[in-house]
Parts: sequence; C-alpha cells; structure tokens
Amino acid sequence: MVKKFWLVWAIMLILSCALWAEAVKPTIAAIEIRGNQAITQKLISDNVFSRVGEAVSEEKINGDIKAIYALGYFSNVTGTIEPQAGGNKLIITVTENPVLAAVSFEGNTVFSTQTLSALVSSRAGNVLNYQKIQDDIAKINELYKNKGYMLSRVADVDTDKDKHILKFLIIEGMVESIVLDGNTTTQDYVILRELKTKPGSVLNEETLKKDLRRVFNLGFFSEVTPNFEAGSSKDKIVLQLKIKETRSSTVNFGGGYGEREGWFGFVDLSINNLMGTAQGLLLRGQAGQQLSTYQFKYFNPWFFPEKFGDRTSFTFRRWLTIGRDIFVTTQDGIYNGFDVSFGKPLNDYYNASLTLGSENVAPNNLSTFEAYRADTVSLLLAFDTRDFWLNPKEGSYYTLELKQGFKTASTHTTFSKVGLDLNKYFPIFDNQVFAVHAGAGIGMGDVPVGELYWVGSTNTVRGYNPSEAHIGKYRLLGNLEYRLNFSDLFQGVFFYDYGNAWHAGGPQFDQFMYIWGPGVRVNTPLGPIRLDYGVGAGRSFSEGVMNFSIGQAF
Repeated sequence: MVKKFWLVWAIMLILSCALWAEAVKPTIAAIEIRGNQAITQKLISDNVFSRVGEAVSEEKINGDIKAIYALGYFSNVTGTIEPQAGGNKLIITVTENPVLAAVSFEGNTVFSTQTLSALVSSRAGNVLNYQKIQDDIAKINELYKNKGYMLSRVADVDTDKDKHILKFLIIEGMVESIVLDGNTTTQDYVILRELKTKPGSVLNEETLKKDLRRVFNLGFFSEVTPNFEAGSSKDKIVLQLKIKETRSSTVNFGGGYGEREGWFGFVDLSINNLMGTAQGLLLRGQAGQQLSTYQFKYFNPWFFPEKFGDRTSFTFRRWLTIGRDIFVTTQDGIYNGFDVSFGKPLNDYYNASLTLGSENVAPNNLSTFEAYRADTVSLLLAFDTRDFWLNPKEGSYYTLELKQGFKTASTHTTFSKVGLDLNKYFPIFDNQVFAVHAGAGIGMGDVPVGELYWVGSTNTVRGYNPSEAHIGKYRLLGNLEYRLNFSDLFQGVFFYDYGNAWHAGGPQFDQFMYIWGPGVRVNTPLGPIRLDYGVGAGRSFSEGVMNFSIGQAF
C-alpha cells in the first residue's frame, strides 16, 4: 500500500514539473535582422513568421530561415536566441550574395546577347539571386523551344566569385554533319540541296519539317526518317536521314479499241529521276484511227542555280496531235505546239511560274475552220502546304492563273483567261481524309477552241461520256471526296461532283452537271492509279461511267 502511494506521488510530481516548465517557456520579446545591406529590412521581415510575444519555437525559427533562403539573395542565414531584459531576442543574421558586376552569355548564336539580356531578370548592379537564375534558365529554354530549337538549352550557369560575373552557358545543338543512308539511285546533292538545315547551323524543328517535306515531295522516296547521333562534342549532333527509294521510271505500251477512238496503240517512257539528278524526261506516242499524238517533256527543278538562284525550275514541252480529241469533239485538226515554263519559290509555301507557249492549229480531214496560231503568256501563283503533293493527307493548295493570248489568222485577235482553284485536305480520323475543291474560270475575247473550258470528264465532273462534256468560256466547279486508306497500297473513295461550262451570260444552275459515285486508288511510285465510277443525275447505277486516270482528281 505504501509503495503504491509513493508511485502515485512521483507521477504527480513529474506532471507538475512539466506543466510548470511549459508555463515558463521563454517567449520572443524582440526580433532583429542583421547583415543585410542591399536587401531591405522589410523584404526579410515579411518572410519571418515568428512573432513577438510568441513562445520560442525551434521548428518555427527553422521555417523562417528556409523562407529567407528561398528569396535567393543570401548565401547564409542563421537564427539565434539572445536573452535580454524582459524576454528573449530572436536575431536573424544574413549573408548577402555579391552584387553582380556583369551578366554574360556563352554559346548563343541564334539569339543575340542583347535579346537574351533583355529577357532575363538577372542584371548587373543587382544582388545575385539564385531563384531568379532558375527563372531565367526557364525563360531562355522556353524562348528556344518556342522558336523550334528542339535541342537548345542552358547547360550550366557559372558565377565568377572574384569578378562577380554571372555567365549562362548555352548549348544550341549545332549540326556537325549530315549523313544520308539508303539512296542508291538519287545523288546525294539532290537531297542535300533541298535542306535549309546545313552543317554548322543550329537544328530547328520547323526548318527540319519543311526540309523533309521538300525531300519527300521530290517523289522518289517512300520514307525519309531523321535520326540524331552524338557529335564530336556535347554541343554538336550528327543528322542522319534514312531513305527508302521507290521506282521513278516506267515504260508503258499497249493498245486497244474504243467505240469513239477506234483502234489505237501507245507507248511512253517516263523518267522522273534521270540518272539520279531529279531531272525528268517524258516521251509519249499514240497512234490511232481517230487520234495520233506525240509528246516530249523535259523538267529540271534546279535550272542553272548559279545564275537563277535555288529551286528555279525549267520545263519544256513539245507536242504534235493529229485528229479529233475526244474531249474537244467539235474540231478535227492538227495541233503543233510547244511551251516553256520557269518556276520560282517565293518562300516555303508560295510559288510563281511564268509560261510562254505557241501552237499552230490547222484543219484535218473534212474540217473547214480557218487555220490559226495561238501565242500565250501566263502567270501562275500557287500557295501549297500539302504534306505530299501526289497523295495529300492534309494542307491546302490554291492557284491563281492569269493568261494572255494572241490569235493570228486572217486577222489578229486577243483573248484572256483567269482561273482560280482552291483545294483543301482535312484529316478527320486515322487513315481518313476529306478533300474539297472549288474552281472558277473566265475567258474573254476570241478564245480558241483549244483554250475553252470543259466540264464532264475524268478531272472535272465524272460519270459522263466525253461527247456529253459542256464547253465554254466560263466554268464553275465543285468537288467533294471522302478518302479511306485501307493500306499503303489501296485507297477507297466516295465522291460528289458539281459543275458546268458555258459560253455567255451568267450561270444557269438548272443546267449544271452533278454526279456521285465510288472509286478506288492504287498507289504507285508515279502517283495513284485512279478508277472512279460516276453516276450522273437522273441515271441508274447501272448507267454510270467508269473513269480511269493517274493521280488524284485534285
């Protein structure tokens, strides 16, 4: 019993002492900031959360030290308690970072030092602040990223303790060399000249995308894939392009019999990458009962660049056609002509081309029209953002053509033409594209038969026989296509065409031709082989017309 009494008494004594110790815990009577010179007392005090009158708390004082450190201006912060009359004084002692004598940048070539200096908040004459340095690093990295410099970054920050100079060390990702892999036919220079990314330049994502688009649109490759390898130093990279070539030359021959064409035979040689130089050559001949035609074409995408500049294209065409063209059913003649075109990109998306042409036209067989010569000059302006011109999945292609002609027969007359075509491609789901085309054309003056617009054919309003085509000086046309890629080889299409051509007055919409129908595409190196089955207005499905061509309708 006695032992229990002493045990209870001891416990009560311990608790009493603890309560007494808590009651007499020292309090803060004053707070003093020491050591600051450039940094204001208020800024530091605003980050001290210990208060006069509160009990001294080691945990809270440690929190004050961390908060002051987080300001970024100090290399050391301490907190001590000093007894004084009437209580205890909390003394916060700070050691300021040095005042910056200068801020410099090393490794920057894309952006000037002046630009970067205006961007960062670290300034000469200010106290070095580590928090601001972190913010400045983020700002510099963001600037490079937003401008497409995907490998650029601040690699390090150096502070000279003696001279008090803050230096940002920047790695921009310079291209040390470009390596091509897989082009066994195409010459290296053909690919390299399409690249604005050069050895010694800083790698830019947007520039590289445009480069790859130009290379792919040469039409000789099924794949162009970039890879990056480490260069000879940490600020350099090696750009490797893995290339898979496709066949770029074909020889075709054959023959047949058509109800309107009669017997015919043809042969053509198409070389789109002559000896790996990207030059093109076409020889085509067709002989038949109703029509014989012969054509020669030469194309050079870089025509004397040392004289005319980069990407100046040159095209020469020569043709001779004898007979009745099934798409121009009113004139049986002999067409002997040529044209020469020069093209020049204005920037990455705009292109201009000038074409000069001349054609002599004379009557053939029983035709009785007056022979004439038509000389033309035309200017074509184009806006092109398509990802792949042979078979686009996204982008736009707009063209405006202005043509002036001079017709010489027993009298001299002139004619003019203005044509506008707008094409837009929308990727709607995986492997699915919605394509839209709108076109308009106006002819003025004595427009020869060969220069008239016609609607009702493979590339205008499908589903009509050539003899049903509408011909005239004016044209309005609209096309819609839903394209579904089943594989890299096959594509299915559902289309709707609407349009008309007429000679005078305004459009008579009740005379417009319109059709719908399915189609299929077989992708080849020369472009999609196109089969479309069009069903005209007021006709049953069995009365549709099959159209065959190479290349998309638009």
